[in-house]
Amino acid sequence: MKRTVGLVVDSTFGMNSKYAKENNISVVPLKVIIDGREFIDGLIDSNLVVDALKNNKSVKTSQPSPEHFMQAYEKQLINYEEVICLTISKTLSGTNNSANLGKTIMENNNIHVIDSETNINGAMYLAEKVIEFLDEGHNAKEAIDYLEDLKNKGSLIFTVDNLQTLVANGRLNRVQAVIGNMLKIKPILRFRKGVLDLEHKVRSPKNVILYLVNEVKKLMEHGKVIVRIAYVDRSVQAKELEHEIYQLGENIDVKITGVISPVISAHVGLGGLGIYLANE
Repeated sequence: MKRTVGLVVDSTFGMNSKYAKENNISVVPLKVIIDGREFIDGLIDSNLVVDALKNNKSVKTSQPSPEHFMQAYEKQLINYEEVICLTISKTLSGTNNSANLGKTIMENNNIHVIDSETNINGAMYLAEKVIEFLDEGHNAKEAIDYLEDLKNKGSLIFTVDNLQTLVANGRLNRVQAVIGNMLKIKPILRFRKGVLDLEHKVRSPKNVILYLVNEVKKLMEHGKVIVRIAYVDRSVQAKELEHEIYQLGENIDVKITGVISPVISAHVGLGGLGIYLANE
């Protein structure tokens, strides 16, 4: 059945260019600025951000302009009757606002801007699922309702080496950061429906993995579990986590999605490791 709804996402989704091309998805890029030099998210090696963070360089990001979204909408409207635009959570970036401004300027009611209320591999999971849904012939309204249901089922759980990066970028309040950085403990944070909270504290990286595995176990009681693992500079721990989760049983769909996009890595900071967790 021919798809009638196009899809636009931003580059923080970390979408593979081959996948985007095969599914005719338009990706609107954000920018990473390292010591005043601009790089396009999606076209930059993630190790550049990691190295910059390790060397205490200035790393900033900037959102796309409304014009960038307008160009993406126009491209999609050539082939599709309607367009859904999924963006990183508006509590983390002004990208959603730019997407809405682009829609307002175009004065086209067939464009629908949706706040994913998540990021990293959570956002990518939503995009993959909605493409499958649209390929079945569903319209935009049905897809938007489907997305709302998906958003209610999942959350991101992750850890970092130091919470000061999140504080400096306005993503976490300073009181939580002080508590989280006490006694060299590892903070566990959860991002659900656009809200970031310091959820728990553990004493070692090994206990981080134990905590994440236990969170997967809890969801197993409710059916098939989706687990997507991403990291900034913790590839070995990501593989260890994947192995531990894989051992839990057959009713789990677990995979490593890879390095977090450069823009998100800039805000999460070093030591970033986490999972998107949902029931299917």
